Amino acid sequence: MYLSNITIENFRCFGEGPKNFEMSLRPGLTALVGENDVGKSAVIDALRFALGTTDQEWYRLDDSDFHQEGEKASTEIRVNCKFEKLNEVEKPAFLEYLTYGKNPGDEPILYVNWTASVARDGARGRPYRRFEVNSGKSGDGPTIVAGARELLRATYLQPLRDAERALSAGRGSRLSQVLQQTKAVKEHGDPYPEDGEIDRGNLSNLSVLGIGDLANDLMRNNESIKNVTGQVNEHLRLLRLKGEEVASSIDVSGSNDPEDVRLRRLLEKLDLSLAGGAGKLGLGSNNLLFMACELLLLANEDAGSRLLLIEEPESHLDAQRQLSAMKFLQEKASEKKIQIILTTHSPNLASAIDLDSIVMIRKGRSFSMARGQTHLDESDYRFLQRFLDVTKANLFFARGVVIVEGDAENILLPTLARLIGCDFTEHGVSIVNVGGVGLRRYAKIFQRADADGEAKDKDGDAKDKDEGTKDKEIDIPVACITDMDVMPNCAPCIIGKLEKDDEWPTEDSSRRWKAKKHFGNSEEALA
Repeated sequence: MYLSNITIENFRCFGEGPKNFEMSLRPGLTALVGENDVGKSAVIDALRFALGTTDQEWYRLDDSDFHQEGEKASTEIRVNCKFEKLNEVEKPAFLEYLTYGKNPGDEPILYVNWTASVARDGARGRPYRRFEVNSGKSGDGPTIVAGARELLRATYLQPLRDAERALSAGRGSRLSQVLQQTKAVKEHGDPYPEDGEIDRGNLSNLSVLGIGDLANDLMRNNESIKNVTGQVNEHLRLLRLKGEEVASSIDVSGSNDPEDVRLRRLLEKLDLSLAGGAGKLGLGSNNLLFMACELLLLANEDAGSRLLLIEEPESHLDAQRQLSAMKFLQEKASEKKIQIILTTHSPNLASAIDLDSIVMIRKGRSFSMARGQTHLDESDYRFLQRFLDVTKANLFFARGVVIVEGDAENILLPTLARLIGCDFTEHGVSIVNVGGVGLRRYAKIFQRADADGEAKDKDGDAKDKDEGTKDKEIDIPVACITDMDVMPNCAPCIIGKLEKDDEWPTEDSSRRWKAKKHFGNSEEALA
């Protein structure tokens, strides 16, 4: 299954009703881009609260998480997650929580409605927070129990993560959690036989738990341990009263605990680290190792959420490793059917991500760059896939965009802007040099397909006119500026555009050249 839609109300910068946040997603990778403080991290955190995370890290809801409109703070946060394309293992697991369509052939949908509200203790009147997780499109279905919620947990990689610590041995280590859920660890190998009879020359067939049980058995039967036990019992014999029959025994702590507990304790002894020719490697390499480890866990899941949330994957990575990591994530998302939602501030990463997978967040709204959502046609997508490089991808993070034809405009316009007191950098304006006349291809990124059509809600129903308008346009001013590229009047004959006796061509929008004569002969006409 995959997360196809999320709606957030009254959480941080997102309000309710027409001011809520709604985003549709596709399978595979989705990259959230945009300037700071537009809500990218709020989307990730809302999913963490609503679904939980596999690391089970405890984090609390703060007063500042409730949206505030003026002096009034909201009292209820609502997050609605819609999951589609459940497989044959997932459908029985969520059977009582599924929503079915009107037609017999409609695929069931899983809605997860997470609500956090401020309530008051009836006896003392003290405020407290109440959390509910319900199913159904409007949250009116059965409460989703803890067992089912375990299947919804997403994997989360926080920004500026300490990957080395997460992969080090220790109680509750992330590495032990990943390994314990991996089929290769859970299912490979034979258990240690209860009678202790085992071929000592073929111990490689033992499971991890079997190795632990073997070690426990060897400890119990070790001659030095037996000798110490005998010495203790000898002293105890001298201290006990007549007729008392007591004796001591030494056993391995936790050897009788449940299997999952014993396995976890064994795995917590393991480290995962990298070493190169120069010795221990740094934060960047360890972060790549951490991502590979997490993807291993997701790739082995048969049922439930295969959702990976990554904030700022560019952290600690140089430019080339960023590109390598993004290529790896996109390939694994497609190959292993893993859904990845990431946030980034890196034009380098944005240039390496398929345009179909980019969602721009702007003033509490989501704007998908996917086919059918913009004015771009198929040839535009192919063109931008080749030429939307790192120097041009900064348009996804700007408050305003100026698209220019070449180096002259690229140098001149920022200088002119500074001279008139409108410095581009201070105003968050990006200048994009496309190195040619294909300016419109880049400008069409910001033009929405539904800007002139009927707006639809997430289920395909028509919205009210005012409600639909909010999603139609990206509120980013875009200017396309070129030089005149006008040739002297004698040039068309020299370069073969005209013969000497040909009539001078009239205005024609399909002609790719113009001369000064098309603009008149006065200086005013040429200005």
